[in-house]
Amino acid sequence: MAPHTLPQSLFELLEVPGTALTIADGDQPGCPLVFVNEGFEQLTGFTREEVLGRSCRLLQTGDPGSEANRRLQHAINERTPLTLTLENRRKDGTRFDSELILAPLYNQEGHCYLISVQRDIDKPHRSRPRWRIQGDLLEQLSAQAPGVLFQYRQWPNGQSGFPYISPRLADYCGIDRDALQQDPETLLARINPQDRQQMRDAFECATTSLRLWQSSFRYDHPTRGQRWLECAAMPTRLANGGMLWHGYLTDITARKLAMERLTLAEAVFDSTHDGILVTDAEKRIIDVNPAFTQLTGYSAEEAVGRTPHLLSSGKHDAQFYASLFTTVHQQGYWTGDIWSVRKDGRQLIENVTISAIHDVHGTITHYIAVFRDITQKHLRQARLERRAIYDPLTSLFNREHFGGALENLLSGLSYTGIGVAVLFIDLDDFKPVNDTYGHATGDEALVIIAQRLKQQTRSTDLVARLGGDEFVIALAGMRSAEKAEKVACKILDDLISPINLRSGHSITLSASVGVAYTEDSQYAANALIAAADSAMYEAKGQGKNRVAMSKRHPRDGYDLYTRLQSALEQEELALFYQPILSLADECIVSFEALVRWHHPDQGLLEPHHFIDIVNHSSLEHAYSTWLVHQAARTAQRFQACHMAVTVSINVTRDQVESGQLADDMAQARQHHELVSPFLNVEVVETTQFHDIDLAYNQLQHARRLGAQIALDDFGSGISSLTYASQLPIDIVKIDQAVIRHLVERPQQRRFVSGIIDMAHAMQRTVLAEGVETPEQLDVLRHLGCDMAQGFLIGHPMPQEELEAYYLVGKTPPRYPLANPNPTHGTGLSRAPGRL
Repeated sequence: MAPHTLPQSLFELLEVPGTALTIADGDQPGCPLVFVNEGFEQLTGFTREEVLGRSCRLLQTGDPGSEANRRLQHAINERTPLTLTLENRRKDGTRFDSELILAPLYNQEGHCYLISVQRDIDKPHRSRPRWRIQGDLLEQLSAQAPGVLFQYRQWPNGQSGFPYISPRLADYCGIDRDALQQDPETLLARINPQDRQQMRDAFECATTSLRLWQSSFRYDHPTRGQRWLECAAMPTRLANGGMLWHGYLTDITARKLAMERLTLAEAVFDSTHDGILVTDAEKRIIDVNPAFTQLTGYSAEEAVGRTPHLLSSGKHDAQFYASLFTTVHQQGYWTGDIWSVRKDGRQLIENVTISAIHDVHGTITHYIAVFRDITQKHLRQARLERRAIYDPLTSLFNREHFGGALENLLSGLSYTGIGVAVLFIDLDDFKPVNDTYGHATGDEALVIIAQRLKQQTRSTDLVARLGGDEFVIALAGMRSAEKAEKVACKILDDLISPINLRSGHSITLSASVGVAYTEDSQYAANALIAAADSAMYEAKGQGKNRVAMSKRHPRDGYDLYTRLQSALEQEELALFYQPILSLADECIVSFEALVRWHHPDQGLLEPHHFIDIVNHSSLEHAYSTWLVHQAARTAQRFQACHMAVTVSINVTRDQVESGQLADDMAQARQHHELVSPFLNVEVVETTQFHDIDLAYNQLQHARRLGAQIALDDFGSGISSLTYASQLPIDIVKIDQAVIRHLVERPQQRRFVSGIIDMAHAMQRTVLAEGVETPEQLDVLRHLGCDMAQGFLIGHPMPQEELEAYYLVGKTPPRYPLANPNPTHGTGLSRAPGRL
């Protein structure tokens, strides 16, 4: 509370000549002086430079045990008002009797300062009018000070009242001080009943003990609603048996809410399963959570004061860390995997997000790292990925991977116009080999067969073992069925050559090969494999050890595929829009676009009836383009009406990784002349990207084109904020299953509150979906959620109904559309969670 931090009007007031006024820091040992005015210099002979920082009792003389000095020391210790006469000493050693008025003053943070006014009562010209001027000075000072100063008196007959109340009463309590002086119940009646009883109990104890009374309580402000106030007062017993209290009252609502937030943040910090490490700007560790100790083996005492280098495995060089912190300084955070070492020397692979914390001037003050142990996951994932792709015996592709890869080959036919052939190979009479030489020898023979198949095919071809003695090959770039048949015959000739086994035996095998060929990208992979399988049985029926060509064109699942293709062409698919509400300004900031199919026979169908066929076939390309352009057209309609509203769409892994999403957005942005942001891209939490770095780059590209990225259904899968930090996420969308029991289950509220606070700490906006009741909405507001979506806000509606209700309707909607706001962003970026 240095002078330069005071309001200019108060500063000028403190510098009135002829009045000795000082301010001391009551919360520091010895109560050092932090301000003296010119009147003090004139009265004592000391300059400011000589006394600032020294004890406020530097002028005191005489016996420290005297009654006056004891009263002064008690007032300083107990922070109570005091008026007394005592002997002081000037700089030149001369003594003078001083009349001192001392009063405590508290700022908004509860910091205590001691304010004193002195006058030399030895000089005859120090008249009472001058002292009254100083009294007026204190009255003006109390009007500027943060808080309410008061005297409260209790008479022996039970009556009570406020002899003095400072002018700030109306600011803090919303009531007139004249009314309060006439009737103390004007204030007391607005105190929460539960808190009022606790206050009275503490008040009675203080009355008996004559000790400081201090209490915080909830107060019903006439215009500002419930506030938290803090009151402290020191009692003095009067000669007539009554009591006189000197005290202050201040508003601590902001401090109370901050403490609650801090308590909750500490609970999340201590209870999360992700390790958290906090360093200062020089990267020295200042705090770690219990999960850090559990994951690394280092206790807080062992880690604090050291650098994160104590976990270094030596796998990453100095260039790696220099690049890491360059990214942190440029983007605010870095996400990736780091190979570390535990205290016991075991390997620790961490998925880490490192963020920089800045002060109000933009200077980095701390770094925070949130990490999860992915050691076993990394190893297990490597094994699972290989198992998901390869046959464990032959190291060829397995059935599942072959089917997916074949789908990709088939979808490419629409661009190349060159055919694909599938060869289905079954070894003839392989069972006797196992029966004669044993299964180990049979497995050896299968491995040799697999090697020959790989040698006879190109790198662009697919080779897989379906199981047992069945193999399948997909030949890419076949210009005719005849060419495919010639390749099959060449492969068969190689297979029937003798096989030399490690046991010294030599065996000769034969095989039956079925070939199916197509140049049509609409064929399903399973249908082509089934056709080749059927041809293989024809080869066996013709005497084995030969190649047979498929004569038919099976269409497994083709009817629904064809019907959906027709639906896209005939505009039977449509988007329905569900509004998303910003809880900060009660405006609609976005609409989620939900696809529906107007089936001519079955009526309106929701996505679960058909979307899997779309997303796992060559229709996905056309559907993605249609989806983005339809959403962009609606976004353009909003922008044409000068509304700051975006449209949200759900995308698949393949749309992101293939670059299809970014390409469609670029075309839609140019075609519809859109400004950013116009689209919100929702990625489901359970989505497993093949290449997380590729997905990150593609989503960043989408952001540059005008998209905001949302992590959808958060809480329905492995809800890890570490995983959320691996992608350039703007919005965390809490799944409706998490919201469903929010009102009646305290544990669910704590869980949601933790998600909101941690997401805000990571600079993510939070959207809760599935909000169906006003009670759920009220709880979400209280927890600090940024946005809400659900039937309570609005049901999904077709384009025509959306325009009629929000854009051209005569009746104002329940929640208006958001207007552009130059002090905020557009669409979901308006929400307060973005820091």
